[in-house]
Amino acid sequence: MSDAEEVKVSLKVMMNKQKSKVLFAESDSDFVDILLSFLTLPLGRTVKVLEKHYGDEAPTIGSLNNLYRSLANLDSSHFVTEGAKQTLLDSASSFEDKYKMLKVDISDSPPAEYFVCSSCANRRLRCDSIYYDSISCYYCEDTMSKEVVEKSCEADGPSDGVFTKHTSSFLISNDLHILPKNARFLTTVGILGITVTDMDNAVSIKVDFGISEIMKLLKASLMSPTPLSDLILNKSTTLMNNSTPVVESRSNHSSRYFSLKVMIQKSTGKLLYAQTNEDFVEFLFNLLSIPLGRVEHLLILSSDNMCFKAINNLYRSTTNLIDAKHFKNGDVKDRLRLPMLLHGCMSSNLIILGSVAEVYYRDRKYSSVKFPKGKGIYLQKSQSYLVKDDLTVVPYCFVTILSSLREQKIPISDVEEVQLKIESKETLSILKASLTSTTVLSDALLSLLPKKQPKREL
Repeated sequence: MSDAEEVKVSLKVMMNKQKSKVLFAESDSDFVDILLSFLTLPLGRTVKVLEKHYGDEAPTIGSLNNLYRSLANLDSSHFVTEGAKQTLLDSASSFEDKYKMLKVDISDSPPAEYFVCSSCANRRLRCDSIYYDSISCYYCEDTMSKEVVEKSCEADGPSDGVFTKHTSSFLISNDLHILPKNARFLTTVGILGITVTDMDNAVSIKVDFGISEIMKLLKASLMSPTPLSDLILNKSTTLMNNSTPVVESRSNHSSRYFSLKVMIQKSTGKLLYAQTNEDFVEFLFNLLSIPLGRVEHLLILSSDNMCFKAINNLYRSTTNLIDAKHFKNGDVKDRLRLPMLLHGCMSSNLIILGSVAEVYYRDRKYSSVKFPKGKGIYLQKSQSYLVKDDLTVVPYCFVTILSSLREQKIPISDVEEVQLKIESKETLSILKASLTSTTVLSDALLSLLPKKQPKREL
């Protein structure tokens, strides 16, 4: 498609007369649907689309970029199949059927897949699972095979909205709160943060958003508390760094735990490496499959201190500000409030986070070529890895550690090893720190180390 043919959505933006501040924006459902789609993107998909669009200038999102590159660089022999590795890299969403219906789609979604029955004429079932390669037909019990359909049938014909009703109109704050245009007056004023004086000095402009602008908005929503004005006023954005990444968990959702052997520099207390097996590494890689909206839900359960203010505002808009009557149907609001993983994605090692779930899919008798050892089992057993503080993952190598210590001029006498037990609270801390920090393990785990008592003077 040429630039002249590129589909765009328009936004009516209210600004002060000096055009130095965005007050709010008015929008139809097309633009709001695009904003809400941000919540459905898995973390790995978010990293992937930003790196594909921006190349070497892609934003760094905490340590997620390092984790994603580690996954890409890890030899396929560490995985049960090449297909299992590719599944992690491609981070499928449970909303794949919605993306092609958006006015502007940035999801980089693959063509739709369907199970097709050759015995039943025109019988096909959308593939809502990455696990099964074939299933039995509900009607004739013959084997239905998987086929790729370049254009999804859901996207054909006029749309009555993707997430919200096509007839709805909305107001959007500078920090991405969304509320219906007919919401209560005082509620609206409070959320938008505007005064009568602001409106006396306001001007209205029309802004068009194509793929490039939507990508910039996604980037800004992860890096700034005021993404709308940053984009419209062409301000530079810098990643917000959370200085308190440790999550105080309200409850331990799981009795499971991971065992990590961490290397600490005694003189500085700096965490150098963590040595672990495939279970913890599979947990880290599986974080990339969690949708942004689900991340917000997990952190809200555990802490009021969010990582991405604008994304959090989007999430709270779906739960608190937009009434159910403005959504396309009752199911959509619930799905956005608790975005789930696509069936087959979730490793059992991810359950330790507590509130993670995948789309229900009726069990079938057929297994998967990608996952010969079972659903959600990605890595081969009995392997050892080194995890750096910034979530760079490499196979364990004794020589690599020695070389690294030599380069950092750290004598072996200044190194100690400590065994740590990683439970639900710590996994939430790792998830949160991975979004904003490049010292994830230190931020999340150093508080577990026993505090050394000062030596007593004789």
